Amino acid sequence: MLVPCTTAVPTHTSNPTTGQQEQAMAEQQVVDAMKDQAALSMRLLRGLGLRGEQNLAFSPASFHATLSLLAAGTAGAIRDQIVSFLGPAGAEAHAALVSHFGQTPSHQEEDEEGYPMVRCATGVWVDSSLRLKPTFATMAASRFNAEARAVCFGSSPEQARSEINEWFEGETGGRWKELVPEGSINAATVIVLANALYFKGWYDPFDPELTQDGDFYVSPGHAVRTPFMVGGYLHENMCIACHPGFKVLRMPYCGHYQDCRSSMCIYLPDDRGGLPELVRALSSDPSVLFAVPEKLVSTGELRIPKFDVSVRLEATQILRDLGLDLPFRLTPAGESFSEMLALDEHDSKMPMAVSSVVHQCSVNINEHGTVAAAATEMEILGFCLPEEKVVDFVADHPFLFFIIKEEDNNGVILFAGQVVNPLS
Repeated sequence: MLVPCTTAVPTHTSNPTTGQQEQAMAEQQVVDAMKDQAALSMRLLRGLGLRGEQNLAFSPASFHATLSLLAAGTAGAIRDQIVSFLGPAGAEAHAALVSHFGQTPSHQEEDEEGYPMVRCATGVWVDSSLRLKPTFATMAASRFNAEARAVCFGSSPEQARSEINEWFEGETGGRWKELVPEGSINAATVIVLANALYFKGWYDPFDPELTQDGDFYVSPGHAVRTPFMVGGYLHENMCIACHPGFKVLRMPYCGHYQDCRSSMCIYLPDDRGGLPELVRALSSDPSVLFAVPEKLVSTGELRIPKFDVSVRLEATQILRDLGLDLPFRLTPAGESFSEMLALDEHDSKMPMAVSSVVHQCSVNINEHGTVAAAATEMEILGFCLPEEKVVDFVADHPFLFFIIKEEDNNGVILFAGQVVNPLS
């Protein structure tokens, strides 16, 4: 039974100040948006063709940032559908998450081994015949750290395409040199929204001399020979959790900055053909993605295949199949993109729609660590995410992987995917 306190307490210390209340509300917004982003990650994982026969890598965080920026520039039914697609936390919460995630410390350099590096950048390009609404430009800069640039899509589409590709190349560590293909930018292009994400991190290294070929079971009755990293003396105790039907291995990336905690998490089904069931289980309860193991356990056999997964896809139809269809339908700009563009009476009647969403992602895992990069380009046209025991972790059959930037009991899913055949 609770007993009321009778000690007199000064009023100014018993109640939180308005500033403290606002800060607590802002922090709760970010937490709620993280939960939504986890659910979005699993929906995308299923929608991006996870049928059990192909490797996959994508960035939920990059999709999330681009869609959140699009929501900020749209109005009416289109905005409502985008916000609903992102999750019940709401547009403000999702913009706050992008802003929170974008506050990655800048003191990390790419050549500083021992510290994970996360670089996130967002860009907006608008045709010089139009102009962004000042409120949208200010919000894009303050919340999304997005720089707006004017280009001549109508008269110089190839020059604009080259500028956008140079931006992507610079923001992804040189990984994507030609993300926007020739001919994709034309006189009908009005706006391009872009997000680039780059990650580089090192974990306790595997000895390359211990790497050995072994069988990886692509399916229960079909194996391929592939190089496996084998645990050494640095891996005698690992963070592994055993759940009904699957195990989770967490490999923290090295570093001492508390606000940059990040890990590679591998979700391995117990059954060699258990990947589809594991996906269904995680989709029904995405919060499990943040229940990563923290306790070290004695580790017996540890084998993880080296892999390099690279995927390029046009995601328009995938997003439409998942229920996000209104942004891709032609509607008068004054009814759809009125929060993004400053439109006169004539321009407000111009039909506009998102014409394409290009996403490219690569994740390379080797004995030393991880290098991953992702880019999302969205074009908008106008027509005139106990008891200690010895545990083995042998990833010799299809598994899921997630790279997570960790927060207290939550996190942002930077990259996700599956490995079905490391040699593919």
